[in-house]
Amino acid sequence: MSGGASADRVVHRIGRHDVPEDWSVVGEIAGSFTSRLRSGFFAAYMAGDVILDVGYRGSFAEAKPIFPHAIGVDLDYPGYDGRVLPFANDSVDTVFSSHMLEHVADYVGAIRDWYRVVRAGGFIVCIVPHQFLYEKRWSLPSRWNGDHKRFYTPASLLREFEEALEPNCYRVRHLRDNDADYTYSIGPDEHAGGRYEIELVIEKRPAPSWTLAGGPPSRTLVVKPSSWSIGDVSACWFDAAVIAAAEEALRRRPSLLRSGLGRLARFLSPGRSARVCAEEAHAAKQWARAARFYADALIAEPGAADLWVGFAEMLERAGRPDEAELARHRAGELHRPGL
Repeated sequence: MSGGASADRVVHRIGRHDVPEDWSVVGEIAGSFTSRLRSGFFAAYMAGDVILDVGYRGSFAEAKPIFPHAIGVDLDYPGYDGRVLPFANDSVDTVFSSHMLEHVADYVGAIRDWYRVVRAGGFIVCIVPHQFLYEKRWSLPSRWNGDHKRFYTPASLLREFEEALEPNCYRVRHLRDNDADYTYSIGPDEHAGGRYEIELVIEKRPAPSWTLAGGPPSRTLVVKPSSWSIGDVSACWFDAAVIAAAEEALRRRPSLLRSGLGRLARFLSPGRSARVCAEEAHAAKQWARAARFYADALIAEPGAADLWVGFAEMLERAGRPDEAELARHRAGELHRPGL
C-alpha cells in the first residue's frame, strides 16, 4: 500500500515488497526516484519479484540497485561479460536500465538479451538522456560524457528497439520525455538543470501464430573496393558519393592526396590489419579515418557483426547518419538467430 509509514519513514508497496522513499539511489535516477514511487510508475512496471538493474553502478562506486530487493548487474557481477546476462530465458520480471544504453556500442545485442531474460508479460524499462534536453547539440561527440555513443530522441530510442526485436513480440506501454523542473533558460554551453531524459517501457508478449505479409523491406549497405587507386594503394570507400568526392578532390589537388595516401601506405605496414587500424583510429577519436578502416576490414569479414557496429558508430560520429543507420541495420541482421 503506497504511502505507509514506519515511524517517520515513508514506504511504498511495490508488488510484495516495501520500498522506502529515502532509499539511497545515486546518479541520474536519483532525481526522479521519489516522483516515480509516488506516481505509480514503479508499481505499474516493476512490481515483480525479480528485478534486474543493469549497469546500475555507472561511475558511482557505492551505488545501490533501484530497489532494496532488486539485483544490481554490472561488469563485476558473477558470470556477466558485459554482453550476455547470466540469467535463464524468461526468468526476470523487469529489466531496468537507466542512462546505460547510450554507452553500449552493440545496442542490438543488449536489447535482445534483455528481452531474452524477461518473461512474457514482463517489462523492459529503459531510460536514456534526451538529445535536445541533455546534449543540446546536433551530433556527437557529447560535450558532457565522451563515452556516449549515440544521441537519443524518443523516435530514435524506439527505432533501436524496433530494429532489435521481431514485430509483434512486444508492445510499447510507455514513451515520454521527462523534463520535470528542466531549466530551459540554460543554453548549450552549460550543463542542463532538472530532468532531461526519455522513458520507454516495453512489455514482452507472446508472438502470434502468423507473420507480417509481404516480407521485410530490403535494406543493404554494400562495402566494396573502389575502382580507383594511387600507386599501389587501393581506396575502399563506403558509398558512391564518397568515391565521387574523392575523385574530384584528386583532380583538383593531386599532390595533397598522393602525400596523404603515401602516409596511409606507410601506416599499413605488414602485419597491421585493417581491423587493428580501425580500432586504433577509433581509440584516437579519428572518426572518418576509423570508418575508412572499418570499411576496409569489412571487405575481408563481411559477416562480422562487431565490425558493422563499429562502422556504424564511426559513420555517425563522422556526420553520416544515413549510412550509419544502414550499417546498424546490417549489424542487427547478423545478430538474428540463424545468421
